[in-house]
Amino acid sequence: MIPDALLQNSYLIALMPLAAFVIILTLRNYVGLQGAWIGVLGMLYCFIHAVLIASGIFTGSLQLPSAGLQGHFFESTVTWFSVGNFDFRMGVLIDGLSSIMLVVVTLISLLVQIYSISYMHDHKRFGRYFAYVNLFTFSMLVLVVASDMLQFFIGWELVGLCSYLIIGFDFEREAAAYAGRKAFLTTRVGDLGFYLGLLTIFNYLGTFNIPLLHQNLSAVQYPPWVLTAVPLLLFCGAMGKSAQVPLHVWLPDAMEGPTPASALIHAATMVAAGVYLVARVYFLFEASPVALNVVAWVGVTTAVIAATMGLVSSDIKRVLAFSTVSQLGFMMTALGCGGYAAGMFHLTTHAAFKALLFLCSGSVIHAVHTNDMWKMGGLKTQMPITFTAYFIGTLAISGCPGLSGFYSKEEVLAAAYGHSPVIFALLSFAAFLTSFYMFRSLFLTFFGMPRDKHLFQHAHESPLLMTAPLVVLALLSIFAGFSFAHDNNLARWISWGPVLEEAHSGSNVVMYCSLSAFVLGLAGAFWVYMSQPPKYEQLAANFSVPYRILSKRYKFDELYLWFIANVYYPVSGWFAHVDYDYLDQGVVDGFGRVGKVVSKMSGVFDSGFVDRILVDGNGDVANWFGKQIRRLQSGLAQSYLFWMILGLGGMMVWIAHNFK
Repeated sequence: MIPDALLQNSYLIALMPLAAFVIILTLRNYVGLQGAWIGVLGMLYCFIHAVLIASGIFTGSLQLPSAGLQGHFFESTVTWFSVGNFDFRMGVLIDGLSSIMLVVVTLISLLVQIYSISYMHDHKRFGRYFAYVNLFTFSMLVLVVASDMLQFFIGWELVGLCSYLIIGFDFEREAAAYAGRKAFLTTRVGDLGFYLGLLTIFNYLGTFNIPLLHQNLSAVQYPPWVLTAVPLLLFCGAMGKSAQVPLHVWLPDAMEGPTPASALIHAATMVAAGVYLVARVYFLFEASPVALNVVAWVGVTTAVIAATMGLVSSDIKRVLAFSTVSQLGFMMTALGCGGYAAGMFHLTTHAAFKALLFLCSGSVIHAVHTNDMWKMGGLKTQMPITFTAYFIGTLAISGCPGLSGFYSKEEVLAAAYGHSPVIFALLSFAAFLTSFYMFRSLFLTFFGMPRDKHLFQHAHESPLLMTAPLVVLALLSIFAGFSFAHDNNLARWISWGPVLEEAHSGSNVVMYCSLSAFVLGLAGAFWVYMSQPPKYEQLAANFSVPYRILSKRYKFDELYLWFIANVYYPVSGWFAHVDYDYLDQGVVDGFGRVGKVVSKMSGVFDSGFVDRILVDGNGDVANWFGKQIRRLQSGLAQSYLFWMILGLGGMMVWIAHNFK
């Protein structure tokens, strides 16, 4: 495919999974593997197309024609509909940022679908699962390539819908159905802010087109409150999708969905959407120091709180879910601290090792049929490929030197170090906790003696379709970080304006803190879980107070349920009472009752006076006179002669009287 065609046909990257969704959903009962291979082949095309675009931009062989937004970009749009003089357009916007996201989304989706062929093969809704995964991928790609904020919002809402379908896929289980509803409703809270932000953008900035927004923001002076309100409102949506405190409560429960789909949600689609939103319109956030500070503090709060909750969970998938929340906090902190490329760098590397870890957990669950790590142990001998891949993923997310997570996390810490010592200290603490709870999950799952011999004896390595994606993701987790970090490659690729990510002063301090967090976390987990392996009940008893707090997730859920039951419902009931008893019954129905009385009075007046006296009365008088006159029309000749003679007589008397 020639370079021009790569860009001109880039819309196919988004439309291909939509076509796969339609074909699989409608024809799954008539094709082999219920159409799963259609989704895999379609995503393979999308991945190859995305790689060709990204590599062309990176090497300079693919020239982007327009300059302005993030250096150079390609934009192709068509009119969607018109209202008055305003055209609503939709299309694609390809630049360094969107190209790297295209590669991330298509690669993870491709590997997840390959993995799912084996993992989901016995599921009764096998074909529908692949249809949903392709719709999910389509929704995210629509968002990624959006040239217009309204199109971005459409993809955003479709992602929310697909998360509901995927998380609650096994809706027969109440936990899965509840988790799907929880994710959908929680993210809707943030989306209300996003929607208000769009209205403010349209009202004050006059366009939804992203390059024009950037251009207008540079050329026009807007009220300061607008420059602060717009990014903060958009960030409300990002808080919901990317699970930032206090809207983080849905993501730990999202693991109720099928494990491969959880990998897709946690690595490349749903949760990445919020971070990508902030990065896509970063010029709006740069215009408001207040907004950037809010992003930074919300991010670091999320990173620390989620990391502490990951210390006590016994469910391997839930540990990874808490890890996702925490790592999303790292990304948001980097963006808020001005580390635009650092945040996107960590999003990219995180996609590889988090997808790897989730798929490894699925491999383990597929083998032992339980999520409880306290029932595992010693599995490294039974599942060597899965163990090696999980070990690499753990090293990467913990910040082991040489692996991808080390490079991206160090960039995040460097951005925080240059912005605020307090934020840097909190992030370093979160990095230590990450290393601790991830090695805890590794030791409990793969090391030590089997704690359930029956499960251990039946454990075996997963089939090739499941282990092959693990190998690919493990290699990416090892090498991707250095490739992007070398010579500031990623920063040059997705450069924001003329300034690239600069080296931060105090880099030695950052490196030492990063290494210390990794080593101390590893050493602490080894000391607690390997030197003298404790029992679950023993640890819970020894740390009863923090265990209760963390296992209850700081009671965020209970707080929200209490608020709904004791504040929201009573306030809603009061408003309902006011609405029904006063507005409906008093005002609306009151006007109706007054109108009814007036109508009855009007009816009496109309029928008694107007109809009876004026209308019918005039008719009665006319009728009476008519009856009297009709007596003259008897039809008898002698009667007519009599009246003629009488009349002539009368006339003669009158004449005689007047001419006398």
